[in-house]
Formats: sequence, structure tokens, C-alpha cells
Amino acid sequence: MHHIIELFMNSALLWIFLQTAMNVLVTALYEFCVPWIVWGSLIVLVALKLARVSPPPPSTVQEVLGVNPLLQQGKDNSSVPENHGNGEQYCMRVVAHRGGGYDYPENSLLAFRNSKRKGCTAVELDLRLTKDNIPIIFHDPTIERLTGQTGTISDMTWEELREFDISYNHPLKNKFSEGERIALLHDALQECLDREQRVIIDIKETRLDVVQVVLDAYEKYPKLFQRGVVSSFNPIVVYMIRKKEPRIVSSLAWRPFFFSRASYAGLEVPGPVRFHNPFKHLAACILEIIYEWLLPRFIYYIVGVSAVLLHKDIVNPRIIERWRERSIRVMAWTVNRPSEKVHFSRFLKVTYLTDTLHLEKDM
Repeated sequence: MHHIIELFMNSALLWIFLQTAMNVLVTALYEFCVPWIVWGSLIVLVALKLARVSPPPPSTVQEVLGVNPLLQQGKDNSSVPENHGNGEQYCMRVVAHRGGGYDYPENSLLAFRNSKRKGCTAVELDLRLTKDNIPIIFHDPTIERLTGQTGTISDMTWEELREFDISYNHPLKNKFSEGERIALLHDALQECLDREQRVIIDIKETRLDVVQVVLDAYEKYPKLFQRGVVSSFNPIVVYMIRKKEPRIVSSLAWRPFFFSRASYAGLEVPGPVRFHNPFKHLAACILEIIYEWLLPRFIYYIVGVSAVLLHKDIVNPRIIERWRERSIRVMAWTVNRPSEKVHFSRFLKVTYLTDTLHLEKDM
């Protein structure tokens, strides 16, 4: 279904292009006036300029993200040195995805502490809001996978959620005899910033209340302007945050079939559909084709992002170069196999997010 929709959309775009080219040619040759496509393009250009939120200055971006790994010629990206007192500039090479959820309960204070002990200088954490608008660190919309219980985050208060053990289903559960609780956003930020770690705040919340929550966090912890990155799959949320506070360094995340499928695993069996209604599924398929075309052409520019977080299976030298031409960093997620880490660190030379720091070198 998806490839048929994509073929149809590409056919429509080709037809529009050919028709436009013909109209421009006819207008220019026979009517000797400025073709409408020129005026239309100028209007779109002005609109983009007016709507755009400019990215932070390069010095700020480099302070947060460090030197681009692509510029670290001859260096193995799999090590994560901060600054060893020899004048070497910081380079964000490895990010502990959810704090390193294979090693410790994901998105937990234990995981963030472990990542620092391992020498990892950057962590990624997921932001959601409870029913009573308390910002917590949690990835899924429901609690079942981590706690073994049932419930939806947006329908539960912090008082209800705070007692659940998020190590309940962890493979190394016996290692955590006292269990581990859901972390509050502010506790997690304090934990990481006190240890000089960079923080990627991945916004999973769909309610727009999260915009003010993030802005309040930056006001409470001004150090985030030098250590924090705001990221989301939703460009509207990131745009609204940066519209009010353009100093914030940001990124957009993307994977194939994001709108139509609940998960993606490369060449494996497609994940379950998000919508069982065939018309909603069709609309989602069309939307993701349009969005994937718009993202590297207009959306990144309007939002003013400094990086893109891409699923590892779609990252290749051409994609990296394409974004580099736009002065945008590429980060790959989630890279867990040792052979993949070597590939992304030595060959592609990009920052990668990983669930385990067990085999990282020189940490």
C-alpha cells in the first residue's frame, strides 16, 4: 500500500513540475512577462523568512554539541573524552539513550549516574506530563512495559505514578533489590547538570502544555542553554518553544513510517499500524510522504534546528552530507551492536545514541 501511495504522489509531483515548466515557457516566450511561478516563489521565500526562527549562533551550538565528529579526522568516535586538560575541545560522540536502558532501568536516576561513571558525557531522556501536569521522565504512553501494571500516563496523577517500580521487567532486575522509581524532570536535570553532562530532552508529550514546562525548566536551570538540546518528532512543539526562546539548541527526530506505524525495524516485518481505520491509515501514509519531503527542504529551516536524530537504518554518507550542507548535525539512534558502533564511529563519524555503555571504549 505504502509504495503505491508513494508512486502516486511522485507521479503527481512530476505532473505538476512538467505542467509548471510548460506554463513558464509559454508565458516567457509568448506573453513576455514575468511568469507567475516567479512571483509565487518570491512570496513563499518571504513567508519562510518571516516565519523562521533562526538557529542559535554556531558558538552556542558548538558549546552544547561540541566539535562535529566529522571534523575529528583520524580519531575513533567510540571513545568519549570530555577535556583532559590538553586543550582538546569537547566532542559529543556517544549519548546514553534513556540513560543506557539496557544497563540500568531506562530514564532512571540510577541510569544517569551510571552513564557518568562510565564516562559518557551526554544522556537522552524522555519527557511526559502526568494528568496533573507534573513533568516526568518516561518514554511510553502507558506504564505496562516497565512496571508490569496497567495505566496511561496522561490519565494518572504523580501521586499514583510515583510508587511504581520501573525495574520490574528489567533483564537485570535482581541487581536492583530496592527497585527504582519514575524520575521527575527537575531531579533528572539537576542530576545531569551537576555532573556537567549534556542533556537531550526528547519531548514525547503531545499536549502543548509541555511548551511552557520546557521554558520553565530553562528558566530554572540557565545552564541548559550551554548543556541542553530540545528534541521531538513534532516540529510544531519545537517551533513553539524556540519561537519564545530562540537561544535553545534543538533537533528534530525522524524515522520511516512514523505516522502510519507504531514501530520501525528496518528491513524486518513492518510494525503494527497506528490506525485500524483504513481512511486514517491512508491519510497517515500520505502525510509521512509529504513530511519526509518537507523536512530537509523547509521544516528544518523554519524551526531553526541544529541537529537531526535519525533512525540508524536510514543513515548513510549521502544523508550525512546532505544535512551537513545545511549546517545540521546527524545523530543516529539506537546503535547497540559493537559492529554497528564501529561503523558509525569510524566510518560515518557521527554521534550515536546507545542503550548500553558496557562495551564503550576508553570510558
